[in-house]
Amino acid sequence: MRAREFLTNGGWANSITQTTHITPLLVVQVLKVLDVFVQNLNNHLEAKNIPPVELGTPCGSTTYYQRDLIQDPDREYGDIDVNLHIPRIEGISNNANTTLIQNEVKNFCDGSRDFQTQNGTNVIFKMGEDHVQVDLVTSYLHNKAWSQALAPEYQVKGLLCNSLYSSLGETLHLSIGGGHGIQAKLQNNVLVPFRTVKDVKLTTITVNPKTWAVDIVKYFGCKTISNRLKSYPGLLDEVHVADIINSIKGIAETLELNGKLPNNFDHADEMLRQVKSIYLSKIGKAINSSKFDKASSEAAIAKAEQTKAMLSSKSEVFAKLII
Repeated sequence: MRAREFLTNGGWANSITQTTHITPLLVVQVLKVLDVFVQNLNNHLEAKNIPPVELGTPCGSTTYYQRDLIQDPDREYGDIDVNLHIPRIEGISNNANTTLIQNEVKNFCDGSRDFQTQNGTNVIFKMGEDHVQVDLVTSYLHNKAWSQALAPEYQVKGLLCNSLYSSLGETLHLSIGGGHGIQAKLQNNVLVPFRTVKDVKLTTITVNPKTWAVDIVKYFGCKTISNRLKSYPGLLDEVHVADIINSIKGIAETLELNGKLPNNFDHADEMLRQVKSIYLSKIGKAINSSKFDKASSEAAIAKAEQTKAMLSSKSEVFAKLII
C-alpha cells in the first residue's frame, strides 16, 4: 500500500487525525457528513443575517477520489481539501470577507458537539473511532469555475502545480492561483508588486480557467499571440503540469513578440529563468516548513520525510520543463 500523501499547505491541525486512513471510500462518506455540516453552518449564518455558503468539490489530492474509487481504491490521502464557496459581502475587503466566514465557522464549531476547528480554516469530526480533518478552501460563489484551474494533475501534489502559477505571478507582479482569479494592483495607474498595500487599486484580470493565459497577455496590451499560447490558452480539459508550463512559456514568448516583457527582461528566456528560480525557491521553503514538524508518530514522521524527498525530486523535473 502506498504511503499516504501529506498535505503540505494544511498539515495536521490536530495530532488525533494522524492515524486516520483516508481512502476514496472514506472521502465519499466524509462528503455526506460535510453536507450536514454546511446545512447547519448555514442555519448559523442565517441567524446572523449572513448569506449562505456552498459546499464545493474536493480539491488537492482528493480531487480525483471518484477515479481512485474505481482505479485505485486502496489509495490513501493525508487529509481532505474541499472547496467552500462563500458569498461576497459588500463594503469589506477580500481578506476581511474571508476572515468573517472563518470566524463564523469557528463560532459554529465552538457551539457544536460534532464538529471542531482551531481557526475556522478546517473542520475535524469523528468517523467511527477515527477523526478526520477537512481543510476548507474558500473562494467566492461567483468564482466557482476558476477553481477548475487550481486542481492538481492526477497523482501530482497540488503544491507542485499551484506554485507554478504563483511563480509566474510573482515574476509579472500579479496574483495568480488564489481563489480570486488573476489580479493586479495599480498605483497611480502603474502596475506594482501585488504585495503592495498602500494607495493601490485592485483589478481582476480574469476568472476564466479556459483563457487565463491569453487573458494575461491581453491585459499587458499584446495584439499578436504566439503559436504556443494559441495551443495552450488556459485549461484544456484536465489539468496537466506540462500544459501549465506551456502556457507560461507561451506568455513569455508573446510578451517578447509584442515588446511587453516586464522587469527589463530582454528575452523570453530571461523571464522564464526567473519563473524557474522562484518556483524552486518556493518548493524549497515548503520542504523546510515547520508544518512538517507536526508529525509526531513514527509513521507520520516517515511519511513527512518521504513527501519532502518527493517534492525535491519532482520540482527539479518540472523546473527543467520551464527552461
